[in-house]
Amino acid sequence: MKLTQILADIICDTLLDPNALDRARRQKGAFTRNCRKLPYWTLVKLLLSNVKKTISASLDSFFHELKLKSGAPSVSCSQQAFSKARSKINHSIFKEAFERTLDFLCSQDSFAFHTRFLGVWGRQIIAIDGSKIPLPNRKALLDKYGSIGRGASSPTAITSVAFDVLNDRVLDAQFEPIHLDERTLAMRHMDNIKNKARASLLYTMFVFDRGYASKELIAYIEDTIHAGYLFRLRSKFNNTIDAIPAPTDQYGTTDHILVLEDRKVRVLKFYLPSGTLETLITNDFGLVKDLFRQCYFLRWPVEEDYKLIKEKIGLTNFRGYSENSVLQEFWISILLANLTLAIKRETDGIIDHTINQKNNKHRYMTNINELVGCLSRRLPEYMDSETPAEKFTIIRDIFCFAVSHRVRDKKGCGESNPRDIPRKVKHHYNNKATH
Repeated sequence: MKLTQILADIICDTLLDPNALDRARRQKGAFTRNCRKLPYWTLVKLLLSNVKKTISASLDSFFHELKLKSGAPSVSCSQQAFSKARSKINHSIFKEAFERTLDFLCSQDSFAFHTRFLGVWGRQIIAIDGSKIPLPNRKALLDKYGSIGRGASSPTAITSVAFDVLNDRVLDAQFEPIHLDERTLAMRHMDNIKNKARASLLYTMFVFDRGYASKELIAYIEDTIHAGYLFRLRSKFNNTIDAIPAPTDQYGTTDHILVLEDRKVRVLKFYLPSGTLETLITNDFGLVKDLFRQCYFLRWPVEEDYKLIKEKIGLTNFRGYSENSVLQEFWISILLANLTLAIKRETDGIIDHTINQKNNKHRYMTNINELVGCLSRRLPEYMDSETPAEKFTIIRDIFCFAVSHRVRDKKGCGESNPRDIPRKVKHHYNNKATH
């Protein structure tokens, strides 16, 4: 709980510091009269909470709670007033809060809270992946970020994250126009990680899915970043690599060292349980070949992180239509994702040492959907609290809620579970909103 309280204090100190208002103010003279319905402090709490609710529902809930606590007469606020007020807050203040929490998480002071900081096999695994984000249908966003779809009429941005999969946190995030390719964003991630000392690059392996591998990116990682890499290759990436024979054993792995473009690379091939032949390429020549299969599948949490950001926190449910509003919600989502994962890491440990030690039929873990909902409800209370005792009580209540509302862990421990029965539908719409 101590780590969570430290991170929450960093967020509050960044956003609620009176000096922060000077950096957050987009218009000269904005928020100089903080006696109105929506002063700066109130707006920040509204933006951080109830991100999946509509503006009307958020405002109604907020002012209703305010009435119950203070006993003051009923106060109402229109959507237009909220939108006008939020336009005066620069999105960069939320990015600053995200960066400051990472400064602590990646510092020497936080090492006591990490049990797997150097990863596995002496390597820190950082997965880099991108995803498309549909934007509100506004011409300004269409012109700035580009579009996809029929007639290229749907405004869409591309987001990319560098995710420390063993320590459960986003190390860097980008939100850019759709025309930028993922390799360019990957180079930006690695450059930021190096310049901001987010990881010890001597022990770092960057893991990429299909579509990232290129001689330019490999050269950049080896010559500029001086780190390790592991790429999953598409078929026909290189004729020499394609010519390497597949393993004769379904559970075996072939291991070959080649020289491509004057660079020594290591190529590994193995079969998935589904029978698909996978090919990996790396510059790590010390790791045992049978471990690369596990090493690649360790990247899966980056996919879960996108699910957390887009579906559970609700990034794609934009409540604003300007570029500044969209970026506000993007950085708030990334910030809340890291805070949620930090709490989940601790509550999963509590569940493991209590509930899962009782020889139950099933294993349990934190219900992250419920945790996001609880956090969105209690974070504004934490920001209003004045004493350390009040803050500790709120953090303890969040932890107790997360542990008591646990869910069964259905993932098991396998790296991949082939589907025996075909899906009946493409997607199952059963993601319930808790906030």
